[in-house]
Amino acid sequence: MKHNRIIRREFSKQAPKFGEAGYTLSSQDLLDWIVDRLPLDQGDQVLDVAAGTGHLSLAIAPHVRKVFAVDITREMLTFARQETARRNLDNISFAEGNAERLPYRADGFVLVVSRLAIHHFRKPVLPLREMIRACKPDHRIGIIDLLAPEDERIAETYNDLERLRDPSHSLALSKLQMERVLAEAGIVVESIETRDIEVDFQRWVQLTGTQPETVEVLKQELMNDIHQGSRTGMRPFMENGSLKFLHVWSIIVGRNISNTNPIA
Repeated sequence: MKHNRIIRREFSKQAPKFGEAGYTLSSQDLLDWIVDRLPLDQGDQVLDVAAGTGHLSLAIAPHVRKVFAVDITREMLTFARQETARRNLDNISFAEGNAERLPYRADGFVLVVSRLAIHHFRKPVLPLREMIRACKPDHRIGIIDLLAPEDERIAETYNDLERLRDPSHSLALSKLQMERVLAEAGIVVESIETRDIEVDFQRWVQLTGTQPETVEVLKQELMNDIHQGSRTGMRPFMENGSLKFLHVWSIIVGRNISNTNPIA
């Protein structure tokens, strides 16, 4: 699948820098915020889908019995395994696999989570249905992802800019769109918490190795937004000479009410 090849290409490139995201809030503070809002228990087995370099898996591991982490990009998993060994954690298992066809049996986990991955899928309902298949009935799904603005025209510009910076970006959904997709997949939303996360523009484009000419286009769009009003949905601003903007992160916890069979 062409888009999966794009994802592998982009994240292979990003893997060495993936711990250096452009957020001005520390990665640990973000992870603490997420972990505090997930229903974790020391006896649980948790599945982390599209786990990347294992940021969420590593944060969850001290709170559960075992974490199974799966990702499509081998280079991401290499860094995840190295960090797991460095921390002497023995309750994380990594596997290479496609989120749209997970290499796990049905009804195997009391909690299935995914962090900053849904916006990379062309058809997010497909990985969500697979997450449900892997989750025990009447148990929990945790989705952490970006939210786009509700205004369709602004959201279109927002996603165009995200794709320009990172071709593996597919579509960040608005809150209402996310709720609809989750319902379509068979997930009843129990809680949604959102938070504005400040992003440093220069670090943001460095992470993806964006070409200089593209960086200039992105920068000009955001600078125009500062002077002409909100057109991008990113709410850019200048601080101490640095260009910054805001992402909206959401933590959504839902209950699996579906007995969906594996996708044919």
